[in-house]
Formats: sequence, structure tokens, C-alpha cells
Amino acid sequence: MQVFTFDFVPYGKDLTGRLKYPVGRENYESEVAAKTYENHVEQFQLMEEVGFDGVCLNEHHGSPYSLDNSPNLFLAYVAAKTKRIKLAMAGNLLPLHGHPLRVAEELAMLDNLTRGRLIAGFVRGIPREYLALSIPLREGRPRFEEALDVIIKAWTNDLLNHDGQFYHYKDVDMWPRPYQSPHPPVWVGAIGPEPTRNVAKRPGVTLCSTFQPTAAIKKQLQLFRDACAEFGRPCTANDILVARHVFVGESQKEAEKLCKTHFEYYFQQLLGKVNNAAIQRILDMNPELTLDSVKTPYPYDTTPMEKMRDDGFVLVGTPDRVYQDLMAQYEEYGGFGTFMAIVRMGAMPQELVLNNVRLFGKEVIPRLHALEPKAA
Repeated sequence: MQVFTFDFVPYGKDLTGRLKYPVGRENYESEVAAKTYENHVEQFQLMEEVGFDGVCLNEHHGSPYSLDNSPNLFLAYVAAKTKRIKLAMAGNLLPLHGHPLRVAEELAMLDNLTRGRLIAGFVRGIPREYLALSIPLREGRPRFEEALDVIIKAWTNDLLNHDGQFYHYKDVDMWPRPYQSPHPPVWVGAIGPEPTRNVAKRPGVTLCSTFQPTAAIKKQLQLFRDACAEFGRPCTANDILVARHVFVGESQKEAEKLCKTHFEYYFQQLLGKVNNAAIQRILDMNPELTLDSVKTPYPYDTTPMEKMRDDGFVLVGTPDRVYQDLMAQYEEYGGFGTFMAIVRMGAMPQELVLNNVRLFGKEVIPRLHALEPKAA
């Protein structure tokens, strides 16, 4: 099994009691932001040392939930500070980019700069992102699918020709081409039946599944496998990625105590409160939508860590307990080829993050690397 980390690059200061939408410039401190980036680079360098296979970042806008407005830019910097570790994204928010050709070009550049360490990932984004860049939410899905088509064409065709609903290109000869042939591996994050089936239609594209209870992920992965069979696409464990929050401690009690505050701040405050504050603006901008269509798929804002642990969102405890709980999910899902450990939660202190990384790297990663792939 491959082991990656997934990180939202959350602002490094706890803003409980000040979170709304917009959060407000008065809550922003330049030195905190600069230190947030510095801490993440140190974290990724340590991950390379202790055996992680890759780092995965994604794109968000307009709140302390994430300072990673451009995974392409940040991963280019991380590439210069590391040597081996793969650089993945899950990913660029394709509906929010004016020109998917520009995304294709930037990723090709990064693939060459790293001599093939890149994994290109794409997602539609949560509804709040569409507020920041003034894109109608109803256009999200068709823009995403068309933009992904453009990127694959640009990477693989001699000349890019495309005349679609949103994007139009004529005889574009893209330089540079990707370093990897025919292009970097592609990961796509999806929740829901239609997006999951759309991933299954694309041979070779890895499905990224997270932010759902264990029962929902199990159902999604079965749908994915069934859709692959329907479309005549081979499906192996390596076509499936699962991400979970992870916190490892010397004892069960210590791990739960140290994790709880930061885990709940991330979900209840950074994700829940900011999203809830933005919902009315989303509905005003998209009057055809209902509350049910834009609210989060799980009550992140009110659910304590213990219940979210029971639902599978977080693996917390001793190395043995974390490994056992992960293997229980692995068996329930029918296997997967890549696990992404989200080790930083909210404004968690740096030394707590690094200790988590060291212990997970020493005690858990070797056991995961030794796993034989389970047939999909």
C-alpha cells in the first residue's frame, strides 16, 4: 500500500469565536500565515525521512480553513525542499479556473521540474469556493468534466482542438509536454453517485474517497466497482484511495486527549461554522438551489470526536489501535491501494504534528507498506 499525507494548510492560529463569512481581515496576521507555510514544509520534509510516499494538497479560497489557494505553486516550492517524495494534488478546482489549458501547462511544468514526481488531481470543490470566484454552482459539474477533457487532450494530442460549452481552443501546440508518458497519474475526488460514475468512465483515473462515514464510503466504492464493470474498465485496488484523519500517541488516553480539541476545532469551527455562515449567500447567488443541496453531507459542526471516530472519520490511539482500526475499514471496503493520513488538524501545535508524523512513520507505515494489494 502507498501512504500519502493530505493537508489543507489550515491557518495556524485558533480563531474560535471569530469565525463567520467573510471571516474578516482583522483576524489575519501575516506572521501567522508565513509560519503556517514554514511549518508545513518542515512537516513534509520529516515525512520524506520517515517513509511517507507522497504529499497531497488541494485548493481552497477565502477562509482560514485553508491557506492553499494554489497547490501548484506550493508543491513547486515543496519540490525544491525535498528529494524523493511524490507530489500530489486532490486537487485543482477545475470549474473555478478560467482556462483549463493553463492548468495543463502548469502541471506539465511541475512534472518536468520534478522529473516525474507529480500526481495530478482534480476536484469540483465545496459550494463555498464558488462564492469566492463568482461561478454559478449549477455550472460546477459540467465545467469540471469539460475542463478535465481539455487537460487530457492537451497532454496527449499533437494539437489541442476543443469546441465545447465553456472552453474553446484551436490548434494549440502545448509546450512543455508532461515528463511522464503519456501524462502524470490522475486522481479525482468525488462524493455522490453521479460524480463516482463519471470517474469510473475514465480509464486509469484513481477515485479519491473521504469526508464520509465508513458506511457511505463502502457504498461508494461498491458503486465505483460496479460502474467500472459496466463500462468495461479494469479496476484494481490501485484505482482507489481513501483518506482519514490520523493521530497516534503513546497511549490511547493520551492520544484521544491531545487530538480532541484540534480535531473538533477543525470540523466544528473551520469547516462547520464558516460553511454555515456562507450558506445563505450561496442560496442567494443560486436561487434554483435548496438548502439540502448545499449543506454539508454530514453534521460536522455539531458532532464530537468520539462519534466521528465511531463513524470512521478519525483513527486515533496507539499505533496498534490505529493500524487495527484502519485494517477494519480496509476489509470493509474490499481493499484500496493508497491511504492518505491527514495528520494536521486545525491549529494543532507544530511539535504535536511532528510527533504524530514520527510515531506513525515508525510504527504504522512499515506495516502498511508490507500489505499485499487486495483485489478490487
